[in-house]
Parts: sequence; C-alpha cells; structure tokens
Amino acid sequence: MKEQEEPSLQEVYRLTKENNRMLKAMRRDAFIGGILKFVWWILILFVIPYVLFVIYLQPYLAQLQSAYEKVNSSADTVSGVANDFSKLKEQIPNWQDILDGFGGGGGN
Repeated sequence: MKEQEEPSLQEVYRLTKENNRMLKAMRRDAFIGGILKFVWWILILFVIPYVLFVIYLQPYLAQLQSAYEKVNSSADTVSGVANDFSKLKEQIPNWQDILDGFGGGGGN
C-alpha cells in the first residue's frame, strides 16, 4: 500500500485560498437569496393582492356603494313622504265630525 504524501505548504496555501473564495461566494449567494426571498414574499403577501383589489374588486365595490347610496336616498324620500302624510293627517279634522256636521251616517 502506498502511503500518502504530506501536501506541501504551497499547496495548503492554494487550497486555503480556494476554500476561502468558495465560502465567500456561498455567503454572498445566501445573502442575495435571502433578499430575493424577502422581496418575493412581500410581492405575494402585499403587492399582488393590492393590485388584484384595484383591478378587479374596486369597480364592483364602487357600483355596490352607489347602489347603496341610491337605496338610502330612496329610503329618505319615503320617510319624508310618510312624515308629510302624518302632518297632513294631523291637519285634517276628524272625518266622523265632518259627517256628523252634515247629519249623515247616523242611523239613529
């Protein structure tokens, strides 16, 4: 069996430099990958839903809001008519008193 030779000091130095270069590249790639992952999740969680909301949902919500405002104004109009009717009812005297004044409707 052949015995392995001890590497020379020059070869150890070359291997150490190569190892250091690879480690720095790995750290840089991991750092850039972390930043890209962060940006990717920001896009997925915030930007894409906002864009989808603005493009697809907002027009429907605006139509729904305008329909609600129309219904609300119609309800206010009906309420105003009901108030006017109750005021009119208060202003007209009792119909029974009017009929008695003409002498009708008695049957006595």
